[in-house]
Amino acid sequence: MIYFIIFKKVFIIKELIKIKKVLLLILVTIISITLCVGCTKDDILNTYDKFNRVIGDLNLTKDYKLKGNRTFGNDHYVGEYQVKYDNFKGKEILFGGTTIEREQGDSIHLKIEVKDSSGNINIYMKLKDKQESLAPKDGTYEYDFNVKDGSNYLIIEAEKL
Repeated sequence: MIYFIIFKKVFIIKELIKIKKVLLLILVTIISITLCVGCTKDDILNTYDKFNRVIGDLNLTKDYKLKGNRTFGNDHYVGEYQVKYDNFKGKEILFGGTTIEREQGDSIHLKIEVKDSSGNINIYMKLKDKQESLAPKDGTYEYDFNVKDGSNYLIIEAEKL
């Protein structure tokens, strides 16, 4: 019975944190719009795009939670990630973001190398609402993508790797 009460408190705390994030998002949007009174259309779009980038970065797995080492390139859409999983089950969102227009252009090149995977691994690119599997088994894979406006992420899901 005590466990249930603790669980319920944790659930309530998580819900309050979600509410705080939404309220913060609304507050930042209102402040941004207020600051742009008298701004040009381009100024408003640039402010909105910067805001989207910040929100998009929040979806990436934090460095301290990653099982490997990630280094970003010019932005959070590109970089390098090296990992050796040991009985890992979970999901890591490695690269990507949410933007209207990527400053470095829409084209990205991915090179993925999977070695000695003994469990189930799914490496995929989520482009807006579309999801494409990239590395279903051991091997070296290369892909070129055109990221579109919206959310674009490179994700690894593993089960007992």
